[in-house]
Amino acid sequence: MESGIKLQNEFKMQKKTKIYTHTQDSKAIGGIDLIKFPLSEQLEKESEHSESPFETHRDEYYIFAILTKGYVDFVCDMENISLSRMSLMVLKPFQVHSVDKFDPKSEGYFITVNPFLIPNICNEVFQDLHASEQVLKISNEKHKEILDTVSLLYHTFGQQLPNKQQIINGLFMSFVYRVSNLFADSEKKAKGKRNQSQLITSKFQRMITSDSMLESASYFAEKLNITTSHLNDCVKETTGNSVTYWIQNKMMTEAKRQLYYTDNDVKEISFDLGFEDHTYFSRLFKKISGETPLSFRNKFRE
Repeated sequence: MESGIKLQNEFKMQKKTKIYTHTQDSKAIGGIDLIKFPLSEQLEKESEHSESPFETHRDEYYIFAILTKGYVDFVCDMENISLSRMSLMVLKPFQVHSVDKFDPKSEGYFITVNPFLIPNICNEVFQDLHASEQVLKISNEKHKEILDTVSLLYHTFGQQLPNKQQIINGLFMSFVYRVSNLFADSEKKAKGKRNQSQLITSKFQRMITSDSMLESASYFAEKLNITTSHLNDCVKETTGNSVTYWIQNKMMTEAKRQLYYTDNDVKEISFDLGFEDHTYFSRLFKKISGETPLSFRNKFRE
């Protein structure tokens, strides 16, 4: 316990000059990374770096967590949430969060996932959750079902198997659909507690479909009967990113899915997404992601 308290105090004493945004670890397999831990060991490892994931920060990816022992208290979007045994947690991309306190003997799994791997129907459920709704207590039976899947996923990461990537994808899909169903069925969802910005942002994000992801911010503002500047203010306040960012994010997610799951060439994918000029699509993809479409495909199919 003493080492855990020491680490907590060290994190709180460090001067905060910016909110860091973390990218996924390079060892992630096909956009999925899974960490099994005694929490104290993970914290000691991460405390060696100046940008610890346990300080206040944002992540570009989803995080799913399940504990088998102990507890971890988080601050997420300025709200306190607590993860303990028999509970699930989902953190969405770009939420501002940090660890407040924890049991250093905690054990469990953290799964980081590139957003393009989350099915749309699951993403809609997660995006609609308020911070206080992102931790869910579950029954012994459901806890065991999910833990069995995560444990099998973890062991698959360490094995040399034919079609390993496909096995990992299948196990993850089983996991994410189970988790999504639990959150969707939960009676914890209390939309009435949300402020106007959160409600408008939630409606806006549900409106971005494959058919509208090339539309401008004014298109969505008109659909919501508000001004473009008000929509931008609400989305920026709630997520930390602009309307344009989320429209482009939707386009990139769809593009990455097609690059990952199909063998269509870049020209075919760009036309399917609604781009008349495939070279413009390629330039935009590189500008946003920092890599070409083919580089992305090769990296995630290694």
